[in-house]
Amino acid sequence: MRDIHNVRLRWVGCAAALVAAAGVTLHTAALPAQEPLTVDEVIARAAAYVEDFVEQLSTVVMEEDYRQTSYRNRGGNATRTRLVSEFLLMRVQGIGEWIGFRDVFEVNGRQIRDRQDRLATLFLGDATTALAQARRIAQESARYNLGSTGRTFNVPTYALFFLHPSNTRRFRFEKAGEGCADENTAWDIRFEEIEYPTLTRGFEGISLPSHGRFCLDPLSGRVIETQLELYHPSAGLGRPATHAMATVRFALEPRLNLWVPREMRERYSERIGGSTSSTARYRNYRQFSVTVNEGTGQGRIVPPGTEPPTEPDRPE
Repeated sequence: MRDIHNVRLRWVGCAAALVAAAGVTLHTAALPAQEPLTVDEVIARAAAYVEDFVEQLSTVVMEEDYRQTSYRNRGGNATRTRLVSEFLLMRVQGIGEWIGFRDVFEVNGRQIRDRQDRLATLFLGDATTALAQARRIAQESARYNLGSTGRTFNVPTYALFFLHPSNTRRFRFEKAGEGCADENTAWDIRFEEIEYPTLTRGFEGISLPSHGRFCLDPLSGRVIETQLELYHPSAGLGRPATHAMATVRFALEPRLNLWVPREMRERYSERIGGSTSSTARYRNYRQFSVTVNEGTGQGRIVPPGTEPPTEPDRPE
């Protein structure tokens, strides 16, 4: 038996040698090659992600710690302020837009109003009334900002609107590389607005074309980081030409199982020398829902962790 075994081993060895000498390569069955993703496919995934993301974030109120530093001219003394606010992303029904609003309740450590979820209560009104109230609150809060530059995109979700399916055609996208925002497999995608009138408007409605970058997960379309830049030309006395940039980082909030804005950094640089830089950090995320009494039609906000009230049975 040992001799037979040795003969078999020698035969197998000889056969392998003959195959190698003949230059024949033995192949195993290969899986079909997967087509590489294109930029258009990744942007489509990001657009779908953003639509779902906005639906979820529109029920979340978060606290914003917003610190600003302003210089009237190069080398001048700095002016600083710290605003603590409630921030809400409101979806505007009927026009497919969403708008971020902040409601300041503390300025430089001084409480300026009772702390309450004024923005959250807007869920209870009709869309037109709620939007008007939110705009009033936002204008009231904007007066605490430093610098001479009017701010149109200093909300952490602003750049996401560019990825809405109805807006992606307005932009040119190209892949700049892989690896961004500390994620090795994320795609660094540059964008440039190419259609007029632009989504962002300046003084007296002038178009302000945007450009910047998105850091995206190519498989899920998840937005990891946004960077937005634009230039506002001079618009007369008191409105100098200004370059503006805002970078927003998103992170997972485990309690909500949702990627939320975690930090926003801004810089406004005026041609005449003035500048304003800001850092906003977000915390204390609360998700609300609204219940409606079928009998009265009245709405009620239900904070997280609270069971909605049980309505008594109505007689048949």
